Amino acid sequence: MRIRANGILARVPRRSGGAGLFEVPRLEELVADPEKVRVLDAYATWALRAQAIAALNLLNAHDLRLLRREVEAARATGGERLLRVKEAAEKFSVTEDWLYRNHKKYGLAVRCGRSLRFSERAMDEHVRKQRG
Repeated sequence: MRIRANGILARVPRRSGGAGLFEVPRLEELVADPEKVRVLDAYATWALRAQAIAALNLLNAHDLRLLRREVEAARATGGERLLRVKEAAEKFSVTEDWLYRNHKKYGLAVRCGRSLRFSERAMDEHVRKQRG
């Protein structure tokens, strides 16, 4: 395989009936026309696969950076977090049974299907109001 300024050149496999060098299609060209895969030799296939994996790694790293920014922004702005009954009971220093019996009175709970979740932000605000 040789590299030219305008593209990558590779040998045509003998079984394809052609001879000489041909331009290796770019990844987006292969996606657009899958028939172009037939003319690739093993080295060109390996090189394109390496490029595709490198591109995926870059995209995944970018996604992780974006997700990290969103999580940090949510933490900075006091993002909503829903606690399970056990976590909420520990936070309020009460029993789980007490929370089940009194959750409607304080309006801190949200139904998620059959389960009950408690808003951490609402619980913090409730504690602040109680302290005065």
